[in-house]
Amino acid sequence: MRISRPAIISYHKTYLECLCGDFINTKFLNKAAESKDPLERMKWVVAFFLSGIHTNPAVMQNNGPLNPILGETYCAEKKDGTTLYCEQISHHPPVSAYLLIGPNRSYKLYGTGELEVKMNGFNNIIGRRIGKTTIEFQDGTKIVYTNPDTRIDGLLVGDRRYSYIRTCVFLDKKNQLSAEVTFLYQEVGTVSKIASGLKSLFSSKTEKPSSDLLEVVFFQYDKQKVKKPLCEGTGSWLSHFQVDGKLFWRVDENADDPWIEDVNKRLDSDSTYREDSKYIKLRDFDNAQKEKEGLENKQRYDAKLRKEYKEKNGQAK
Repeated sequence: MRISRPAIISYHKTYLECLCGDFINTKFLNKAAESKDPLERMKWVVAFFLSGIHTNPAVMQNNGPLNPILGETYCAEKKDGTTLYCEQISHHPPVSAYLLIGPNRSYKLYGTGELEVKMNGFNNIIGRRIGKTTIEFQDGTKIVYTNPDTRIDGLLVGDRRYSYIRTCVFLDKKNQLSAEVTFLYQEVGTVSKIASGLKSLFSSKTEKPSSDLLEVVFFQYDKQKVKKPLCEGTGSWLSHFQVDGKLFWRVDENADDPWIEDVNKRLDSDSTYREDSKYIKLRDFDNAQKEKEGLENKQRYDAKLRKEYKEKNGQAK
């Protein structure tokens, strides 16, 4: 996060554009907006979240998205009128803001995400998207949720694996409901890795821990925040999500409507105008690197001007 990533190992889209992947299945938010039962609405919101988080890792593989420049924007929409607006609002730390408006303003989703990445040993990293996402519905209900942490194993040794870990929480204060999504990642210790490696010498099959499974518990809570379990869900962030036997999402079901990038609605600051992105897509990494460095140098220069102005005005006071 502090060193410029070379263009050759970067995905051709920016982080702002990649939000479309996280928010692809807006049909589930439409179902949530139509629901009159608060618990059923919460289930559809969780389905919306889980159905999108596999998209970017699957598409980008081992390449990270381009970091947006401060003030960079992005806009996309769907044929039913759903519209997504994004803007990079901070350089250090990098923070992205997003606003998703449903058809006929049936809901409004908004929030910010600050990326934080750190090494977690010599062979893996832990990533976090700090911030909360809020979904407001027309009846005044607000559902707020946090993001799961991510872990990438196999940086230097073994297979490269992307996993979601720990727990994220969905909260509906108006109806005193919550949902806790726990990702059942299993870390393999050093001894297990050695044993697995030895086993692979004598067998064509190598056992790997399940890292894609998850469980969800829905709660009702009172004013003292005492939680009472209502129902439970299970699934995998790669394939499906169900609650008490009812299937809410399956990865091979009919795809949602795609995002449309309307050229007439783009600002001059839109991510789709980035030259480094265009060159990466063409696999012309020499020119992509030049354009990328040019944008980053301009951003550093602008940051220097802002700092000098702030210091000058501070001294004047």
